[in-house]
Amino acid sequence: MSRGRTRRAVLAAGGALAVTACGAPGPRRDVLAALAGAANSPVNGVWIWMDAFARTLNAAGMSVEVSANSALGSEPDRTEMTGLGLLHANDAGITELVAYSDAYRAPGLPFLLDDIGHFERFIAAPAFRAWLARELDPAGLVFADAALLGGMSGLFTARTPIHAIADVERLRLRAMGRLDLLMIEALGASGVQVAWEEVPQALQTGIAQGYFNPPLAPVLFGHGSQIGYFLDLNMSAAHRAVVLSVRWLETLTPEHRAVVDRAVAAGRQANRDWALNGREREMAALAEIDIEVIEPDPALRRIFAERVRAAYPRMAPPEAVARFVELAQETRA
Repeated sequence: MSRGRTRRAVLAAGGALAVTACGAPGPRRDVLAALAGAANSPVNGVWIWMDAFARTLNAAGMSVEVSANSALGSEPDRTEMTGLGLLHANDAGITELVAYSDAYRAPGLPFLLDDIGHFERFIAAPAFRAWLARELDPAGLVFADAALLGGMSGLFTARTPIHAIADVERLRLRAMGRLDLLMIEALGASGVQVAWEEVPQALQTGIAQGYFNPPLAPVLFGHGSQIGYFLDLNMSAAHRAVVLSVRWLETLTPEHRAVVDRAVAAGRQANRDWALNGREREMAALAEIDIEVIEPDPALRRIFAERVRAAYPRMAPPEAVARFVELAQETRA
């Protein structure tokens, strides 16, 4: 397991951002939380969630430290640390939760859910929550919320505007993991696994010619000089899963547990307020870095959806896929 890096950015929940050395122990904190992204609240929905969470705990007398920029280790490391109780709250990618839960394959399946509202109803459904809880509990994790990253995901490409499925079939696209590779293969393109930190170089050298992500991804990570186009496919709700440590929760008094519940509610509300009506903000941010937004015609989006849905049985166990589709229908407006 990673021991972190020599320096890390932390937020004392009172609001001041500081950089502290990992080598020397700092003052004891009641709560240690971590996130992968940066502390740039105007564009980072996860930071907005975690900041509201931390402020609520701090106001109730629970001192909080939030480590940003993956300073405490890689995605798998931080998830494992949370399960062990070394971290108390963490934002995790879909890939990390899928390692423990078939249920969490559903929120990440492209073209399963219609929009953000459908996503919200799906993840709040008691049947889904119970299924997810059963699978995460042995790993020492509790699903608290999904922190939205903005709008629905689409396809970013470096030099090729996408107007037909044949345009995609000529590309080599960055994949985060096996699920992305299966989706890319279903679309007739080639996939290549590239660590997120290496994406700019991969785009510059042509190792990868695009990636699937939410609208703000190239804004957050400075890819404006490598990306030229965004195909707005409305594939899936871009989010990060906020997970809490079972071991930590079990040490809390009922009063402190109630405070944590209020903090989760505050994080959710702040994140949803930020995400509400965010499309205009996202499109303006893409325009500022000269990324052209392409709205696909319904026929093209239908081709994307049909090809990807045909690959669902390879993305998750068939019995799980059947449950996903049934629950998606039940939660459809």
